[in-house]
Amino acid sequence: MKIKNECHLDREKIMSILNKITLFGGFEKNNLEYLLNNLSEIFIEKGEVIFKEGDSPTDIYIVLEGRAEFFLNGEKFLDIEQGFSMAETAVLGIQKHVFTAIAATDMELLVLSKQKLMELFHENKDVFSLLILNMARELARGVALFGDYKLLYTSIKNNKRSDK
Repeated sequence: MKIKNECHLDREKIMSILNKITLFGGFEKNNLEYLLNNLSEIFIEKGEVIFKEGDSPTDIYIVLEGRAEFFLNGEKFLDIEQGFSMAETAVLGIQKHVFTAIAATDMELLVLSKQKLMELFHENKDVFSLLILNMARELARGVALFGDYKLLYTSIKNNKRSDK
């Protein structure tokens, strides 16, 4: 995993991706830009584990490029790609990961660490509050629609924002 402290990708491209993710629903452009300044960029090679079943969650991931596969008890059950977020409800719930995510291709991800999330609490209550509200909505939507842990950790296709 190659980590960069600052995101050097095309900001307009990233903003258009973030704008479509339900995790960032209701965010004004200035709040998305503020949040973007708190994200790190990582590159993951095909086959690398992003997070593993039983690990403590440390980060929220946003897929900019590539595809990841999710496994539960060694069985693949889900693919995600550009425009999806993952592990947000794990970070919120402080639960161990219940499945494993592996890069199916080389990937570019944005990462919001749990530490940065807590810094947002102190630095920008508006951004923090809206992010937590959206995380809670994702969790509630997953429970109401699916009642399945497999789908609680990702923003799935049916939940992509269509209002922008």
